[in-house]
Amino acid sequence: MARLSYKSYIINLKPLREGKSLWQLEIERGNFVTTRSVGAEMTLKAVENYAFNEIDKLIEQEKNT
Repeated sequence: MARLSYKSYIINLKPLREGKSLWQLEIERGNFVTTRSVGAEMTLKAVENYAFNEIDKLIEQEKNT
């Protein structure tokens, strides 16, 4: 399992089921957790960029509410 943080969000990446080529990307802050499925064909850098973009979207949504 890989884990890092970005703009006060924690990013976790873990495999889904054995035999499947999917990973579960978890983005969390406090009690808030959102998940996305990503394909195993994606590089770690691509997943990292995807997570950063999703976090930036979440922050924009927070600003607009």
